Parts: sequence; C-alpha cells; structure tokens
Amino acid sequence: MSRLSKNIIYNLFGQGLLLVISFLAVKYIFHQLGSEVLGIIYFTIAMNAVLGAVLEMGVSSTIVREISGHFDSDKNYIKDFIRTFSFFYWGIYIVAALVIFFMAPFFVEKWVHLNTMSPVVATNIVRILGITSIMVLLKSFYSSLIRGLQRMEITNLIDVATTGLQQGGMLLILVLGGGLMSVIYWFAASYIFCVAVYFFVSSSFFPFSFLLPKISLVVIRRNSKFILNTALISIFASIHSQIDKIAVSKFLPIATLGYYSLASSGVSQGTLLTDSVSMAAYPSFSALAKAGDKDSLISQYHKLQDIVCFGILPVFAAIPFALVPVFSFLFNAEIAHLLLLPTVFLCLGIYMNGTITIPYVFSLAVGKPGITAKMNFYALFAVLPVAVALIYFFGLPAAGLYLVFYHIFAYVYGVPRICKECIGIKAKDWYFHIFRIFVLTILTYGVAWFILEKIGNHSIFALISAYFSASIIFLFCSYFLIGEGLKETIIYYLRLIKIKI
Repeated sequence: MSRLSKNIIYNLFGQGLLLVISFLAVKYIFHQLGSEVLGIIYFTIAMNAVLGAVLEMGVSSTIVREISGHFDSDKNYIKDFIRTFSFFYWGIYIVAALVIFFMAPFFVEKWVHLNTMSPVVATNIVRILGITSIMVLLKSFYSSLIRGLQRMEITNLIDVATTGLQQGGMLLILVLGGGLMSVIYWFAASYIFCVAVYFFVSSSFFPFSFLLPKISLVVIRRNSKFILNTALISIFASIHSQIDKIAVSKFLPIATLGYYSLASSGVSQGTLLTDSVSMAAYPSFSALAKAGDKDSLISQYHKLQDIVCFGILPVFAAIPFALVPVFSFLFNAEIAHLLLLPTVFLCLGIYMNGTITIPYVFSLAVGKPGITAKMNFYALFAVLPVAVALIYFFGLPAAGLYLVFYHIFAYVYGVPRICKECIGIKAKDWYFHIFRIFVLTILTYGVAWFILEKIGNHSIFALISAYFSASIIFLFCSYFLIGEGLKETIIYYLRLIKIKI
C-alpha cells in the first residue's frame, strides 16, 4: 500500500474517533453544566479560530510544502527554516495570549447575551480557555513538521490520545461531582499537554537544535511571497468559516450559539474524508510538483477528486436523515427540529467546499495560492454583508446559507482560474462533473426524503431504510461516473481482497 493510501486511512481513523469523542462530551456538558456553558465554550472556540488564523498567517501550508520538498536534499536550509518559524509561532502565541487576557471582559460585556451566568465567571472561562486553546498555534507548527514528513499516523495518534484524555477526564470529573471550573481547568491542562507531546515527538524526528527559535532572513525572503498568499487565504477563509457563528453569537442568545455550533461542528466532521485525503495529498502533490512529474500529478489529482466528490456525498446525505434522532438524544426534540433547516444548508455548503478542496490543494502544491487569496478577499465584499443581513433578519435558519452563497461565488471566480492556470483542464468539464453528482443526489436521496414526507413516516426504521436504499443506488450509479484511474484502483483492491480471502 502506498504512503498516500496509508496516510488517508490513518487520517480517516483518527478523525473519526475524534468525532465520536466530541459528541459524547457535548451531551454531558449540556445536561450537567447547562446550555450557556456550552455556548461560552463554543464562543471561545469560534473567536480563537478567527484569531488563530489571523496570527498563524497560513504558515503551516508553507511548512508542509518545504519540509516535504527539501527534507532529504537540503538539511541546512531545513534547520534554518524550522528555527525561523519556531521563533514566529512562539512570538505570535505570546502576543495572542496577552490580547485574549485583556480583551475577554470586552467580549463578554459587549458581545454575548447571558441569561443566568455571571459575567465575571464568563470572563474567567474565556481567559482560561482562550489563552490555552490558542496554543493550537504551537500545535499547528509541530504537527506540520510531522505532516511534512508524511507521517500522518503519528499526528492522528497524538490527536486521538490527547482528545480522548481531555474528554475522558472531563467525564470523570462530572461523574465524581466536580464543578464548572474544575472542567475548565482540566480542558486548559489538556491543551498544554497536547503541545508538550507534539514538541517531544517532533524532537525525535529533528535534532533539538533545529527546534530552537532563531530568525533567518534568507528563509523569510525565500518564502515571503508564498506565505503572503497563504496568510491571506488563512485569514479570509477563517472569517468565512466562522462569521455565521460570530453573527449568531451577536444577534441570538448565547445558548443558541452552542446548539448551532454543535450542528456546524458535526456537519464539518462530514469532511472527514475530505480532510484525510487533502492532508495526505498536499505533501504528495508538493513532492511530485517539485520533481516535475506532471503526468503523475494530474493522474493523482483526478483520482483524489473523484474519491472526495463521490465519497463524501453519502456522508452529508446521511446527516438530515439522522439529525432529529441524534440531536433529540443530545438535547431534546424541540432543539433538534429547530436545527434541521440550518443544518441542511450547512450540509450543502460544506459539501460544495469539499468539491473544491482538491483543486485548492493542487494550486498550493504548484505554487499558486494567489488565486484563492483573491477569491476569499473579494468574497468579503460580495458575500459576507448579505449573509450577515440574512442572519439579522431571519435568525438561525439563515445562518447555514452563508456557506452556500460563498461557495457559489467560489465556483464562479476560483474554479475557472484553478482549472486553467494550475490543473490544465477546461472549467466546463469540471462543472459537468459536479453537475452529474448533484443530479444523481436529487434522484436518489432527494426522492427518498420526498417519499418519507409523502407517507408521513419519520420513524428511525423508515429513515434508516430510506437512506440505505438511496445509498445503494447512488454508489452503484457512481461507479459509472468516476474516472478510469479510480476504477482501476477499486478493481485492484477488490482483486487483492479476493486473493487474500
């Protein structure tokens, strides 16, 4: 099995376990600590995601690209490279921690809507969780070093182990009668522990001297153009991905933010396959691009694009069928029905994101991040104001629409440029490929949902039966729509399984 295939499997397994752990944690937080605590936690996560992207400046993409391309050929450059960005990340973290400490009272007083929680308690939570969870900057740095070596099994093992420890410790605290602040301090300690683990694991692959912070102007000049574009991508993309939650936190009660953020987080976990493939593909694409192997690069692109576009559709189609039973279990039936429509919009928007992920990764690997950077910048003016206005006037149902509008804009502006300037295919062929998937989705999952509505049966048995029937038809028809490269891979593994049996 190739390194790429192994990394995809490691990512799928690791991220899948994280999804299960996260849902169990939310159930206990909601029922034992309350909806406002859940909202404050997700508010802190949303703000830190934006702040982290602004401060991280997209450098992790540069790290993966340079490590995968130069680790074996230029050790002196890699040493200077790692030390320079070690200085960058630690310096930025210190600045971010100070900003969070002094700005926490402002956000609690001026932004969120509290009903029962004391502003003093809320401020302390934001400070403690904010300062420690923003350590994701440092985690991003050390994990990027390991991903650049294409050792995804290690990053996933660390993520699953530390997240499991975090959530398992929280459950134990609650079972033993611990209170809110005990849980918050445990969360903070787990964030610190995760970074410490990544640091020591990184030191096993790189000499300790490589990890000591020190600036190299040569490294900065060599990577400044690429970093500038990836920085803009990171900043604008984070704004686009979090603005719905930030708007909900401003216009609606903080408890509603908790419900919606969980729905958004749950749907985002549907990108499990997308993220797994793209994380494995990026260093592989980068190495092929560096070697000038254009044929292998294009062949790999088409195969991975088919895997993502056809592979993630059944996952997102499952979410509307499963949402009411699952969220009734986590919260209650009233909240579950409130979240149904915005979640359907989220599914559509995040699936559309999945269809452009592999082209985006391809554009980074060939050194053209400026296309996506400009697209995200223009979207701030073309899409963002409309979406915020919709949330203000129509509330929660409109929140999920933002991602749909954004990705329609991405289809119109970004896709044609990436197809022409990076991949070398016609945009109309790309559109037709995606159009066929949407048509097949309507004829399978859409018809299944329509039948359930017509007969008025939404029992768990009916939902499961309708979904699996539609999935069988979808997957059967998909085989005739995918490219020859993926068909050959599927046949190869089926024959391999047959031989082993």
